[in-house]
Amino acid sequence: MKKTSRWFRIIGNGILLSLYTVTVLGLVVSGFAVQRIEQNFKYVGTTYAKSVDVEGVQYFYREVGENNPDTILMIHGFLGSSYDFIDVMNQLKDRYHVIAVDMIGFGLSEKPINFDYAKQNQAEGLVKFLDTLEIEEVTIMAHSMGGEVSIHLAHDFPDYVKEMILIGSGGYVEENPNPLMPANLPMVVYDYVVRNYYIQRTFFLSAYAQDEIDTGRITYHDFDEMYYVNKTIPGNILQAFTRDNDSGSTNEKLAHILQPTLLIWGEFDSFIPLATGIKLQLAMADVAQLVVMEDAGHLPFDTYFEEFMIHVEEFIT
Repeated sequence: MKKTSRWFRIIGNGILLSLYTVTVLGLVVSGFAVQRIEQNFKYVGTTYAKSVDVEGVQYFYREVGENNPDTILMIHGFLGSSYDFIDVMNQLKDRYHVIAVDMIGFGLSEKPINFDYAKQNQAEGLVKFLDTLEIEEVTIMAHSMGGEVSIHLAHDFPDYVKEMILIGSGGYVEENPNPLMPANLPMVVYDYVVRNYYIQRTFFLSAYAQDEIDTGRITYHDFDEMYYVNKTIPGNILQAFTRDNDSGSTNEKLAHILQPTLLIWGEFDSFIPLATGIKLQLAMADVAQLVVMEDAGHLPFDTYFEEFMIHVEEFIT
């Protein structure tokens, strides 16, 4: 019996040692990857880059076409950033004043631990951001979680929003929604697992349809551009996103949205399925039209850019 217990202890210690070794090696390899990204992707942090203090909180944003009269405000999704819209900015900069903003806690904006990361509060912050820049009215282009922020903004501050383009948008939430991350994870998980380069890289492709991957419309180069800014999000801020989650608080606002809205959805969006987009359109009644992009996933502006821009320009022209 004693011999059996001894072998169990040896085996258990061996398993723990193996897990520890794999974890340490994973962190070391991930560290090399982060160094490579910091060296090779500096342009992500500098392209059209600006920043502004808004009531003591620093917003990072990108701005082009400053002399054009009509302003488009671009709002990214969860673990996204203003750089997500860089191709759209380049396409529109000759005709529109375009601003893409990193919401507080994301991208290269400030990440205070005592900030309220609820989406309704993010919307209120963006109104203060617009006031600081002396911008009175915008067309909104928003993706995923950014769409939910935009619905709060359009409903609560309607004078600021002329119209909206919402892509794979949050905002219609079924009863008892599943959080993006559990709120009770130990901090070590946020710091060393959720933030890990290779773990995020593994889940990256799940945002895209299989055909987009097979045809090379999306590559890990695109992920590295995204990770350049996501590596700046500390574990305690990732935990704060789950702590302050207010998903579902837009449900009762949808029927009262007055602004014309274009909903653009990928046919094979696995993050926010097309079925949810149809329900969102119905909830917004007469103001919303829905365009479905065939063979696309959650980020159709990445993979079917030309077709995406046709829909955008038909709407805003």
